[in-house]
Amino acid sequence: MSAPQAIQSLPKAFRYSDYLKLPDDDNLYEILRGELVVRTSPNRVHQRCSIRLSIILSLHATQHDLGEVYTAPFDVILDSESSDPEILVKPDLLFVSTDRLQIITEENVQGSPDLIVEILSPSTANTDRDQKFKIYQETQVAHYWIIDPTAQTLEEYVWHPNGYSRCALYTDNDEFPPSLFPELAIRLEELWS
Repeated sequence: MSAPQAIQSLPKAFRYSDYLKLPDDDNLYEILRGELVVRTSPNRVHQRCSIRLSIILSLHATQHDLGEVYTAPFDVILDSESSDPEILVKPDLLFVSTDRLQIITEENVQGSPDLIVEILSPSTANTDRDQKFKIYQETQVAHYWIIDPTAQTLEEYVWHPNGYSRCALYTDNDEFPPSLFPELAIRLEELWS
């Protein structure tokens, strides 16, 4: 095989322009560093946790005029400075503070939200803990929460110049005081029960 043929056979990195051509088929597509990933619909436990947390965060953010909370599916283009991005995620929840609302367009979020929350499912746990963790860290998402509704745990990570540090691991019926929202305390049992 000649060199030009070998180059032609290499897989092309999937980009945002390719994503826009995908069929509207109810699948949740993400692009993780040029790789197209198809997510399945979340299960009941995942959905219940997501809805409950989104209500808690939305009410708090609205009452204190802190910013806006969005739930999946809402596109987040983390490498928005690229002319044809190759990082597009649809986190379970995200928060953008009032002073950064300009990164939200009608179609998507252009840049790193202040908070991304991923709720683990059997089919997404490895990706959320590894591939997405690294992407969120590299794109400087300031706060990343990983919630495991089956194990009833919440991990809070905060970005620093050297990367993420885990602030704490909360379990079962703990009260979670998010560093991002100092006036909020979330009783975790509200997410699982």
